[in-house]
Amino acid sequence: MTTSKPLKADDQTKTPSSSEFVSYGYSVYEMEKVLGKWKCVFCSSIIKEPVQFVECGDRSCRGCYESRLAASPNGKIICPGQDCNVEFDKTQTMNDRAFKRELDKLEVTCVHKGDHPSCLWSGPLYTYQEHLDANHIHFTCDECQESFSTVLALKEHREKSCPSLFQRCPLAPYCSNEMIRNDEFDAHLLSEKHQEALALALIGKYNAPETHDQEQDMDTTSAYNEQEKETSEKLSELADKVQQLNDDTIKLSQDFVKVNELYQVASQEVTFLQAACTERNIIMSNLQPKQDAIQKDIEQIRQHLEENQQTSIDGTLTWRIERVAEKMADAQSERQPSIYSPMFYSSAHGYKMRARLYLHGDGNARRTHMSVFFLLVKGEYDPLLTWPFSHKVTFCLFDQTGAGRHIIDSFRPDVKSSSFQRPVNDTNIASGIPKFFPLPMIQQDDNPYVRDDTMFLKIMIDIHETPKAVLPFVLNLNPGLPNHVQHYLINQEKIKRQQQQS
Repeated sequence: MTTSKPLKADDQTKTPSSSEFVSYGYSVYEMEKVLGKWKCVFCSSIIKEPVQFVECGDRSCRGCYESRLAASPNGKIICPGQDCNVEFDKTQTMNDRAFKRELDKLEVTCVHKGDHPSCLWSGPLYTYQEHLDANHIHFTCDECQESFSTVLALKEHREKSCPSLFQRCPLAPYCSNEMIRNDEFDAHLLSEKHQEALALALIGKYNAPETHDQEQDMDTTSAYNEQEKETSEKLSELADKVQQLNDDTIKLSQDFVKVNELYQVASQEVTFLQAACTERNIIMSNLQPKQDAIQKDIEQIRQHLEENQQTSIDGTLTWRIERVAEKMADAQSERQPSIYSPMFYSSAHGYKMRARLYLHGDGNARRTHMSVFFLLVKGEYDPLLTWPFSHKVTFCLFDQTGAGRHIIDSFRPDVKSSSFQRPVNDTNIASGIPKFFPLPMIQQDDNPYVRDDTMFLKIMIDIHETPKAVLPFVLNLNPGLPNHVQHYLINQEKIKRQQQQS
C-alpha cells in the first residue's frame, strides 16, 4: 500500500530545474575566463538583455527570467545565486540599462573558434549577435527542417511562418490557392468566397471525375445525394448565421457612424476649450506682472499709511505696546526676539527714527533685563540735516498706577560711531541701553508697568538740552495737553529752577 507524499508549503514556488529551460545567454570562446558579474545566474552564459533583481542585486537574461516566471505556479521564483535563495516576483525586478551599456563594451571571441574550420571573429558583445546571424546557423525546426541562427528566431518561425501551421482549402483551386493558417481555417470555411465555391460545387458547376462502372455510379450518386442533402442543410444553417453576422455588422457600422459623429462633435468642443484655455492663460500671464506691481504698490501705500498714521514730528514718541504677554513669550522662545516702534521725526523735515525693544533681553542682558535701542532711519531730508546725530536720547517706561515711579534712562550718542552717521542703508546699527529694566520686575503679577496686557514706552530726543533735573517734571506732564502747552510749562519749569539756583 502506498501513501501520497504531503505537499510542502514552499512547493508552490518551485519551478522546473535549469536543465529544462532554454539558455538565452551568449556562449563565447573560453567561457570559464569570463568574470562572474557578466554571467546569468540561471544559464551561466553571458547575460542577454540584463534584468536585475531588486532584493538581492543579482542579474539574469530577460529570456531566462521570463521563462522561469511563466512556469512558476504562483508567479514567484527563487534566485539561484550563491547563498541567496531570495524569493521575488515580476514587481521586484528592473531593466538594468547602465549595466547593459557596460556589458555591450565587453570584448568576446566567437564560441566557434575551437571548431574546424576555426572562426577568428572577436569584438564587442553588442555586435556578437549580428556575427552569429551572418555566419553560424545551428537551430533547426523539427517540422520543416529549416535552420536559424538563434533560438528566438526559431521560436518566431514556429509561431508565425512554419509550413506546418498552414493547410490548403479542399476546394482549391476554385476557392483559393493560398495556404491558410490552421487557427484561421474555420473562419475561412465560413467566408463568403468559400461559401460561393461550395454552392457552385453542389450544383455541379465544377466537373466531377469520369467513371465507367454503372453500379459504382449509382452508389456514388446515392451517396452524393445523401451528402448533398446533409451539406445543403449545413449550408442553409451557415447561411442563416452568415446573414445574422451581416445584420450585426450593419448595425455595428451604423452605431460606429453615430459614435464617430459624437466623437467629432466632442473633439471640436475639446479643441475649442483648449483654444479658450490657451487664450485665458496668455491673458493671465500678461496680467500677472501687472498684478504683482499693483500688489507691491498697495503694500507700499499701506506701509506708508501705517507709518504716517499719528506720526510724531516733535522728537518724542509714546509707544503703546499691546499683547505684552504674547510678545514676551515670542521673545523668550526666539520666535520674534524683538519688536519695532512706529517711525517718528524730530521735526516735519527732521531726523527719521524708531526704537527697537527686546522684551527678553539682548546679548549679555538676555534672560535678565529688557533691552531698548534707538535707530536712525534713512530719511527724505537727510541731505539738509547736521551729521553726526548728537542729541541725547531718553527712554521712559511709564508707571500706570499714577504713582509716578517711571523707569527713566538716557544716553548720549557716540558721534564717532557709525550708528549716528548719516544712514547709507535703510537703517543704521541700533544703539541704546541693553539693561534697561530687570525682567523679574516686569514679570511680576500686578506690576505697575503692565496693565490690561499693555505698557507704554516713551522715547524722547532732547533737542533743547533739557536739564536732567527737569526730566521727571517733563515725563510727568499730562500727555493729553497740547504740545505748545507742554512746551510752555517745561520752559516755565526751567526758568523757575534757574531762579532757584541763582
